[in-house]
Amino acid sequence: MTYKEAVNLGFSQCRSRGYECRLKDADRKGRDVWRVKFNAFTRGARGHLHLDFDAYSRRLLRVDEKVKGRRHDWDDDDHRRGRGKKKGHARWDD
Repeated sequence: MTYKEAVNLGFSQCRSRGYECRLKDADRKGRDVWRVKFNAFTRGARGHLHLDFDAYSRRLLRVDEKVKGRRHDWDDDDHRRGRGKKKGHARWDD
């Protein structure tokens, strides 16, 4: 398997999982394993996807998928109470 084939297989795996993918790195680990690394994004989540392919059979050996949702956006209006004890004029939340 060539570099180009490993990257193309990686992109197809990443897209099949529903992510927008950006190639971070692709290199050969040892003689018979290609490791392809992506930054993976989707609406409300981001992370990485690492794929290991067998260099001869093109079989997917291992997947390390860590794509997590973002906790809060800057415009969240959940109005949580409490940021510690408030004393004086800052006692009340708006």
